[in-house]
Amino acid sequence: MKNPSQYHIQKRKDGRYAVTVMFKGKRQSIYGRTKKETLEKLTKAVKEIQYAKVHNLQNFSAATTTLSDWATECVETYSKEYVRGSTYYSYKNIIKRHLGDLGNKRLADITNLMIQSHLLSLRNITTGEKLSPKMLINVRNFISLVFNYAIQNRMLNYNPVQGVKLPKRVNHPTRALTVEQQKRLEAAARECERLLMFAVILDLYTGLRKGELLALQWKDIDFEKGCISVTKQLTRHHSKDDPSHPSVLDIAPPKTEASIRMVYIIDALKSELLAYRDKVITWKEEHGFQHSEDDFLFTSGKNTAIEPRRFYQYYQELLAVAGIEDATFHSLRHTFATRCLEADIDIVTVSKILGHADSRITANTYSPLLPEYQKKEITKILPLFQI
Repeated sequence: MKNPSQYHIQKRKDGRYAVTVMFKGKRQSIYGRTKKETLEKLTKAVKEIQYAKVHNLQNFSAATTTLSDWATECVETYSKEYVRGSTYYSYKNIIKRHLGDLGNKRLADITNLMIQSHLLSLRNITTGEKLSPKMLINVRNFISLVFNYAIQNRMLNYNPVQGVKLPKRVNHPTRALTVEQQKRLEAAARECERLLMFAVILDLYTGLRKGELLALQWKDIDFEKGCISVTKQLTRHHSKDDPSHPSVLDIAPPKTEASIRMVYIIDALKSELLAYRDKVITWKEEHGFQHSEDDFLFTSGKNTAIEPRRFYQYYQELLAVAGIEDATFHSLRHTFATRCLEADIDIVTVSKILGHADSRITANTYSPLLPEYQKKEITKILPLFQI
């Protein structure tokens, strides 16, 4: 539940102030003659909702409550206000599709063996295939989270998920373009009629995540210092509050705190980015749009944020023109990191540029490149060696 200060109180045309709160999927509108009065009513309503939630949780019992019912209550009470829309939806999806018969059992009756057997037998309802090791881990972690909440509410004394074993997750090889493939793709992007395909060039030399790239606004670019401020990402996620809109396009905080960073660009890229801006401004003038520093770098035909799926469609068409197969947009990020390591940029610096929380993530991701990289690095101590 959000604090009162986190709500946005709006002034209506009739002079009153209004704010909307959500509880169990239902909207509750609060009105006041002044902003102060509305805030006071909001504070009271938030306290009442918080009390109702706590009281509701106290009515649950491990002896009578099923795993599915408890999981649903936990998602609505603990998670909805604090997790991303995509995370909230993934929790709801697990409850709906992956708890199966286990979800119908009472919390007090569920054992470690039941959970172990259930997870290892899970199959995708649509395809009939076993869930991937990654998805099994997600399901296991969610069930464990739900049981931890049961312990927190003094319904149980232990978490039966502890000790459950799952197949090890298989890390797929990192896909990076070769130098020759990169040149072909760059050429195709520069020749493309769609201006926004310059995004491919920018990503090959910054390594931004797709969401970070598509969220860039012109005010995020400091041409004088030659750097990009990465503070947000563009995402399409499932709506938590409005069932009539299954998903929304939204600007959200980046993946982690480490993802908030400054990324410096080389002079040649800065010059090309300036030329791209001039082309964009010309296009806007021709189509009746006024340029603003708040505009996104890469937009739709309506000068709004580009839909990620549509952008990816354009990217795949560009791959076909360049004659490249099996390269996701994330491959451009891997390509950038690969070129950095090949150019002897140290792995800690590469990690910072990529926005990794820990350089070990970078090392593990690009481990296939490290033997050659280490071979180059070890030669730096050669001058110290004396016979």
